[in-house]
Amino acid sequence: MKTIKKILKPTLLTLLCGYSALSFATEIPPTDDNIFYTGRVTTDHRFAWTGSGFNVGVTQGAVSASFTANKQNAVTVLVNSVESVVYLQPGTHSYQLSAPLLSGEHSIKVFKRSEAAKGTIKLNSLTIDDEAKLYALVQPKNKFMAIGDSITCGYGNEAKQLSEGNTIANQNGYMSYAAIAARELDAQLMITCWSGRGLYRNRQLKNDQVGIMPELFNYVLPVEQEEYWQPASYVPNWILINLGTNDLAQADKKGALNKGDYLAAYKTFVDKLILNYPQAKFIFSIGPMKNAPINTWLTEFSENYKQASVLEFAPFASEDEKGGHFHPSVLKDKKMADALVKHILKN
Repeated sequence: MKTIKKILKPTLLTLLCGYSALSFATEIPPTDDNIFYTGRVTTDHRFAWTGSGFNVGVTQGAVSASFTANKQNAVTVLVNSVESVVYLQPGTHSYQLSAPLLSGEHSIKVFKRSEAAKGTIKLNSLTIDDEAKLYALVQPKNKFMAIGDSITCGYGNEAKQLSEGNTIANQNGYMSYAAIAARELDAQLMITCWSGRGLYRNRQLKNDQVGIMPELFNYVLPVEQEEYWQPASYVPNWILINLGTNDLAQADKKGALNKGDYLAAYKTFVDKLILNYPQAKFIFSIGPMKNAPINTWLTEFSENYKQASVLEFAPFASEDEKGGHFHPSVLKDKKMADALVKHILKN
Protein backbone atom coordinates (compact mmCIF):
# COMPACT_ATOMS: atom_id res chain seq x y z
CA MET A 1 0.00 0.00 0.00
CA LYS A 2 1.49 3.33 -1.09
CA THR A 3 1.02 6.40 1.06
CA ILE A 4 0.77 9.50 -1.10
CA LYS A 5 0.35 12.91 0.47
CA LYS A 6 -1.15 15.94 -1.23
CA ILE A 7 0.55 19.18 -0.26
CA LEU A 8 -0.36 22.75 -1.13
CA LYS A 9 1.92 24.36 -3.65
CA PRO A 10 1.50 28.14 -3.91
CA THR A 11 1.27 29.62 -7.38
CA LEU A 12 2.93 32.91 -8.31
CA LEU A 13 -0.48 34.64 -8.11
CA THR A 14 -0.98 33.32 -4.59
CA LEU A 15 2.39 34.58 -3.48
CA LEU A 16 1.71 38.03 -4.90
CA CYS A 17 -1.85 38.47 -3.71
CA GLY A 18 -1.99 36.35 -0.60
CA TYR A 19 -4.98 34.35 -1.87
CA SER A 20 -6.53 33.00 -5.07
CA ALA A 21 -5.77 29.70 -6.79
CA LEU A 22 -3.63 27.08 -5.14
CA SER A 23 -2.18 24.14 -7.00
CA PHE A 24 -1.40 20.86 -5.32
CA ALA A 25 1.77 18.82 -5.33
CA THR A 26 2.10 15.16 -4.51
CA GLU A 27 4.61 13.80 -2.02
CA ILE A 28 5.93 10.39 -3.05
CA PRO A 29 7.39 8.01 -0.45
CA PRO A 30 10.82 6.44 -1.06
CA THR A 31 9.13 3.04 -1.24
CA ASP A 32 7.34 3.88 -4.51
CA ASP A 33 7.76 1.02 -6.98
CA ASN A 34 8.76 3.37 -9.80
CA ILE A 35 11.92 4.49 -8.01
CA PHE A 36 14.88 2.30 -8.97
CA TYR A 37 17.77 2.40 -6.52
CA THR A 38 21.32 2.15 -7.86
CA GLY A 39 24.50 1.03 -6.15
CA ARG A 40 24.00 0.09 -2.52
CA VAL A 41 21.01 1.45 -0.60
CA THR A 42 19.75 0.35 2.81
CA THR A 43 16.22 -0.82 3.51
CA ASP A 44 15.47 2.63 4.95
CA HIS A 45 16.85 4.33 1.81
CA ARG A 46 20.26 5.55 2.95
CA PHE A 47 23.28 5.42 0.67
CA ALA A 48 26.96 6.34 0.92
CA TRP A 49 29.12 4.55 -1.67
CA THR A 50 30.12 6.47 -4.80
CA GLY A 51 27.54 6.06 -7.55
CA SER A 52 24.71 5.04 -5.26
CA GLY A 53 21.39 6.81 -5.71
CA PHE A 54 18.25 6.30 -7.73
CA ASN A 55 16.46 7.01 -10.99
CA VAL A 56 12.85 7.49 -11.96
CA GLY A 57 10.71 8.75 -14.83
CA VAL A 58 8.22 11.62 -14.55
CA THR A 59 5.59 12.80 -17.02
CA GLN A 60 5.72 16.56 -16.39
CA GLY A 61 6.28 19.37 -13.91
CA ALA A 62 8.97 20.13 -11.37
CA VAL A 63 10.58 17.49 -9.16
CA SER A 64 12.12 18.03 -5.76
CA ALA A 65 13.52 15.68 -3.15
CA SER A 66 13.83 15.69 0.61
CA PHE A 67 17.23 14.40 1.71
CA THR A 68 18.82 13.97 5.11
CA ALA A 69 22.62 14.20 5.07
CA ASN A 70 24.90 13.72 8.08
CA LYS A 71 27.60 15.86 6.44
CA GLN A 72 27.86 18.24 3.52
CA ASN A 73 27.64 16.09 0.43
CA ALA A 74 27.16 16.31 -3.31
CA VAL A 75 25.12 14.47 -5.90
CA THR A 76 25.08 14.66 -9.66
CA VAL A 77 21.54 15.10 -10.97
CA LEU A 78 20.72 14.25 -14.57
CA VAL A 79 17.45 15.48 -16.04
CA ASN A 80 17.09 13.92 -19.49
CA SER A 81 20.90 13.48 -19.44
CA VAL A 82 21.52 17.17 -18.68
CA GLU A 83 23.97 17.20 -15.79
CA SER A 84 24.02 19.47 -12.75
CA VAL A 85 25.42 19.28 -9.22
CA VAL A 86 23.34 19.63 -6.07
CA TYR A 87 25.21 20.27 -2.81
CA LEU A 88 23.49 18.83 0.24
CA GLN A 89 23.82 20.52 3.62
CA PRO A 90 23.80 18.61 6.91
CA GLY A 91 20.30 17.92 8.22
CA THR A 92 17.00 17.45 6.42
CA HIS A 93 16.26 19.79 3.53
CA SER A 94 14.31 19.86 0.28
CA TYR A 95 16.19 20.34 -3.01
CA GLN A 96 14.89 21.02 -6.49
CA LEU A 97 15.98 18.32 -8.91
CA SER A 98 14.34 19.72 -12.01
CA ALA A 99 12.62 22.88 -13.21
CA PRO A 100 9.07 22.48 -14.57
CA LEU A 101 9.08 19.98 -17.43
CA LEU A 102 6.68 19.92 -20.36
CA SER A 103 4.25 17.06 -20.75
CA GLY A 104 6.07 13.94 -21.94
CA GLU A 105 8.53 11.36 -20.64
CA HIS A 106 11.50 12.63 -18.63
CA SER A 107 14.23 10.82 -16.74
CA ILE A 108 15.56 11.95 -13.37
CA LYS A 109 18.78 10.34 -12.11
CA VAL A 110 20.61 11.03 -8.85
CA PHE A 111 24.22 9.81 -8.53
CA LYS A 112 26.31 10.28 -5.35
CA ARG A 113 29.51 11.84 -6.63
CA SER A 114 31.36 12.03 -3.30
CA GLU A 115 32.78 8.91 -1.68
CA ALA A 116 31.44 7.07 1.34
CA ALA A 117 33.89 8.67 3.77
CA LYS A 118 32.33 12.06 2.93
CA GLY A 119 28.97 11.13 4.42
CA THR A 120 25.67 9.29 4.17
CA ILE A 121 22.47 10.48 2.46
CA LYS A 122 18.89 9.38 3.04
CA LEU A 123 16.04 9.89 0.60
CA ASN A 124 12.93 10.87 2.54
CA SER A 125 10.53 11.63 -0.30
CA LEU A 126 10.04 13.09 -3.75
CA THR A 127 7.58 15.85 -4.57
CA ILE A 128 5.99 16.15 -8.01
CA ASP A 129 3.22 18.27 -9.48
CA ASP A 130 -0.28 17.02 -8.85
CA GLU A 131 -0.88 16.43 -12.56
CA ALA A 132 2.37 14.49 -12.95
CA LYS A 133 2.94 10.76 -12.65
CA LEU A 134 6.02 8.70 -12.01
CA TYR A 135 7.00 5.74 -14.13
CA ALA A 136 9.84 3.21 -14.00
CA LEU A 137 12.76 3.70 -16.35
CA VAL A 138 14.11 0.77 -18.37
CA GLN A 139 17.35 -0.44 -16.78
CA PRO A 140 20.41 -1.81 -18.61
CA LYS A 141 20.61 -5.60 -18.59
CA ASN A 142 24.36 -5.85 -18.02
CA LYS A 143 25.92 -5.04 -14.65
CA PHE A 144 29.40 -3.78 -13.84
CA MET A 145 31.07 -3.74 -10.41
CA ALA A 146 34.21 -1.74 -9.60
CA ILE A 147 36.19 -2.19 -6.38
CA GLY A 148 38.97 0.25 -5.68
CA ASP A 149 40.52 3.13 -3.78
CA SER A 150 40.75 6.88 -4.35
CA ILE A 151 41.55 6.39 -8.03
CA THR A 152 38.25 4.60 -8.58
CA CYS A 153 36.37 7.16 -6.44
CA GLY A 154 37.47 10.08 -8.63
CA TYR A 155 39.57 11.69 -5.90
CA GLY A 156 40.27 15.31 -6.83
CA ASN A 157 39.66 14.64 -10.51
CA GLU A 158 38.29 18.17 -11.00
CA ALA A 159 41.03 19.87 -8.95
CA LYS A 160 42.72 22.83 -10.59
CA GLN A 161 46.08 22.30 -8.90
CA LEU A 162 48.14 19.29 -7.86
CA SER A 163 48.29 20.63 -4.31
CA GLU A 164 44.51 20.40 -3.87
CA GLY A 165 43.23 17.67 -1.62
CA ASN A 166 39.99 15.81 -2.14
CA THR A 167 36.89 17.96 -1.54
CA ILE A 168 33.15 17.78 -2.03
CA ALA A 169 33.54 20.24 -4.90
CA ASN A 170 36.43 18.63 -6.81
CA GLN A 171 35.60 14.93 -6.43
CA ASN A 172 33.34 13.89 -9.28
CA GLY A 173 32.57 10.20 -9.05
CA TYR A 174 30.22 10.53 -12.00
CA MET A 175 33.28 11.22 -14.15
CA SER A 176 35.45 8.51 -12.59
CA TYR A 177 36.79 5.99 -15.09
CA ALA A 178 34.53 3.24 -13.73
CA ALA A 179 31.38 5.32 -14.08
CA ILE A 180 32.28 6.49 -17.58
CA ALA A 181 33.03 2.90 -18.63
CA ALA A 182 29.71 1.64 -17.28
CA ARG A 183 27.83 4.22 -19.35
CA GLU A 184 29.81 3.29 -22.46
CA LEU A 185 29.02 -0.37 -21.83
CA ASP A 186 25.34 0.47 -21.20
CA ALA A 187 25.61 -1.33 -17.89
CA GLN A 188 24.28 -0.79 -14.41
CA LEU A 189 27.02 0.31 -12.01
CA MET A 190 28.07 -0.54 -8.48
CA ILE A 191 31.20 1.08 -7.05
CA THR A 192 32.79 0.29 -3.70
CA CYS A 193 35.83 2.49 -3.18
CA TRP A 194 37.54 4.38 -0.38
CA SER A 195 40.52 6.71 -0.51
CA GLY A 196 43.64 5.45 1.24
CA ARG A 197 42.44 1.87 1.60
CA GLY A 198 44.22 -1.18 0.30
CA LEU A 199 43.65 -4.85 -0.33
CA TYR A 200 46.14 -6.14 2.26
CA ARG A 201 47.15 -2.93 4.04
CA ASN A 202 46.08 0.71 3.95
CA ARG A 203 48.13 3.81 3.26
CA GLN A 204 48.07 4.95 6.90
CA LEU A 205 50.98 4.11 9.19
CA LYS A 206 49.02 2.97 12.25
CA ASN A 207 46.44 0.18 12.17
CA ASP A 208 47.05 -0.15 8.46
CA GLN A 209 45.15 -3.44 8.26
CA VAL A 210 41.99 -2.14 9.92
CA GLY A 211 39.21 -1.35 7.46
CA ILE A 212 40.86 -2.73 4.35
CA MET A 213 38.64 -2.82 1.28
CA PRO A 214 37.72 -6.53 1.48
CA GLU A 215 36.24 -5.76 4.92
CA LEU A 216 34.42 -2.58 3.93
CA PHE A 217 33.04 -4.35 0.85
CA ASN A 218 30.75 -6.35 3.12
CA TYR A 219 28.62 -3.37 4.14
CA VAL A 220 25.89 -1.31 2.53
CA LEU A 221 27.00 1.61 4.72
CA PRO A 222 30.75 1.24 5.28
CA VAL A 223 31.28 4.12 7.73
CA GLU A 224 28.51 2.97 10.03
CA GLN A 225 29.28 -0.68 9.18
CA GLU A 226 25.54 -1.27 8.94
CA GLU A 227 23.52 -3.74 6.94
CA TYR A 228 25.48 -6.55 5.37
CA TRP A 229 25.52 -6.52 1.60
CA GLN A 230 23.43 -9.31 0.05
CA PRO A 231 25.45 -10.55 -2.95
CA ALA A 232 22.46 -12.14 -4.70
CA SER A 233 20.79 -8.74 -5.04
CA TYR A 234 23.26 -7.60 -7.70
CA VAL A 235 24.94 -10.15 -9.98
CA PRO A 236 27.57 -8.45 -12.17
CA ASN A 237 28.77 -9.50 -15.60
CA TRP A 238 32.16 -7.89 -14.94
CA ILE A 239 34.07 -7.22 -11.74
CA LEU A 240 37.05 -4.87 -11.77
CA ILE A 241 39.49 -4.78 -8.86
CA ASN A 242 41.97 -1.89 -8.78
CA LEU A 243 43.65 -2.22 -5.38
CA GLY A 244 47.33 -2.03 -4.55
CA THR A 245 48.36 1.61 -4.85
CA ASN A 246 47.86 2.15 -1.11
CA ASP A 247 49.37 -1.24 -0.27
CA LEU A 248 52.60 0.00 -1.88
CA ALA A 249 52.52 3.41 -0.17
CA GLN A 250 54.77 4.47 2.74
CA ALA A 251 57.20 1.62 2.00
CA ASP A 252 60.10 3.71 3.37
CA LYS A 253 58.38 3.75 6.79
CA LYS A 254 56.40 0.48 6.83
CA GLY A 255 58.69 -1.69 4.77
CA ALA A 256 58.21 -2.97 1.25
CA LEU A 257 54.97 -4.73 0.46
CA ASN A 258 55.43 -8.49 0.70
CA LYS A 259 54.35 -10.31 -2.45
CA GLY A 260 53.13 -13.37 -0.58
CA ASP A 261 51.02 -11.37 1.86
CA TYR A 262 49.46 -9.29 -0.89
CA LEU A 263 48.62 -12.19 -3.19
CA ALA A 264 47.29 -14.30 -0.32
CA ALA A 265 44.87 -11.49 0.57
CA TYR A 266 44.00 -11.10 -3.11
CA LYS A 267 43.22 -14.82 -3.40
CA THR A 268 41.01 -14.82 -0.31
CA PHE A 269 39.01 -11.88 -1.67
CA VAL A 270 38.71 -13.19 -5.24
CA ASP A 271 37.74 -16.68 -4.12
CA LYS A 272 34.93 -15.18 -2.03
CA LEU A 273 33.71 -13.14 -4.99
CA ILE A 274 33.82 -16.14 -7.31
CA LEU A 275 31.78 -18.14 -4.82
CA ASN A 276 29.04 -15.51 -5.08
CA TYR A 277 29.54 -14.70 -8.77
CA PRO A 278 30.83 -17.82 -10.56
CA GLN A 279 29.82 -16.54 -14.02
CA ALA A 280 31.41 -13.09 -13.73
CA LYS A 281 34.49 -12.06 -15.68
CA PHE A 282 37.20 -10.50 -13.53
CA ILE A 283 39.61 -7.71 -14.43
CA PHE A 284 42.61 -7.51 -12.11
CA SER A 285 43.99 -4.00 -12.59
CA ILE A 286 46.55 -1.58 -11.22
CA GLY A 287 47.51 2.01 -11.95
CA PRO A 288 48.04 4.64 -13.05
CA MET A 289 49.78 6.07 -9.94
CA LYS A 290 51.93 3.14 -8.83
CA ASN A 291 52.08 0.02 -10.96
CA ALA A 292 55.30 -1.89 -10.20
CA PRO A 293 55.80 -4.53 -8.96
CA ILE A 294 52.09 -5.34 -8.64
CA ASN A 295 51.65 -5.27 -12.42
CA THR A 296 53.92 -8.30 -12.77
CA TRP A 297 52.46 -10.03 -9.72
CA LEU A 298 48.94 -9.81 -11.16
CA THR A 299 50.01 -11.31 -14.48
CA GLU A 300 51.33 -14.33 -12.63
CA PHE A 301 48.37 -14.45 -10.23
CA SER A 302 45.73 -14.28 -12.97
CA GLU A 303 46.92 -17.59 -14.43
CA ASN A 304 45.07 -19.31 -11.56
CA TYR A 305 41.70 -18.02 -12.79
CA LYS A 306 40.34 -18.84 -16.24
CA GLN A 307 37.72 -16.08 -15.95
CA ALA A 308 40.27 -13.36 -15.14
CA SER A 309 42.36 -10.95 -17.19
CA VAL A 310 44.85 -8.23 -16.27
CA LEU A 311 44.62 -4.54 -17.17
CA GLU A 312 47.46 -2.17 -16.35
CA PHE A 313 46.40 1.43 -16.65
CA ALA A 314 49.12 3.45 -18.37
CA PRO A 315 51.12 5.91 -16.24
CA PHE A 316 50.48 9.62 -16.71
CA ALA A 317 51.55 10.91 -20.10
CA SER A 318 51.15 14.64 -19.42
CA GLU A 319 50.53 17.11 -16.61
CA ASP A 320 46.91 17.72 -17.61
CA GLU A 321 46.19 14.07 -16.83
CA LYS A 322 46.89 14.79 -13.15
CA GLY A 323 44.31 16.07 -10.67
CA GLY A 324 44.52 16.70 -6.94
CA HIS A 325 47.45 15.09 -5.14
CA PHE A 326 48.64 13.53 -8.41
CA HIS A 327 45.46 11.51 -8.90
CA PRO A 328 43.87 11.12 -12.34
CA SER A 329 42.11 14.17 -13.71
CA VAL A 330 38.84 13.82 -15.61
CA LEU A 331 40.91 13.75 -18.79
CA LYS A 332 42.85 10.74 -17.50
CA ASP A 333 39.62 9.14 -16.24
CA LYS A 334 38.26 9.31 -19.78
CA LYS A 335 41.38 7.66 -21.18
CA MET A 336 41.26 4.96 -18.50
CA ALA A 337 37.59 4.34 -19.26
CA ASP A 338 38.39 3.94 -22.93
CA ALA A 339 41.12 1.41 -22.11
CA LEU A 340 38.81 -0.46 -19.77
CA VAL A 341 35.94 -0.69 -22.26
CA LYS A 342 38.26 -1.91 -25.01
CA HIS A 343 39.71 -4.49 -22.64
CA ILE A 344 36.28 -5.78 -21.60
CA LEU A 345 35.01 -6.04 -25.15
CA LYS A 346 38.19 -7.84 -26.20
CA ASN A 347 38.09 -10.33 -23.34
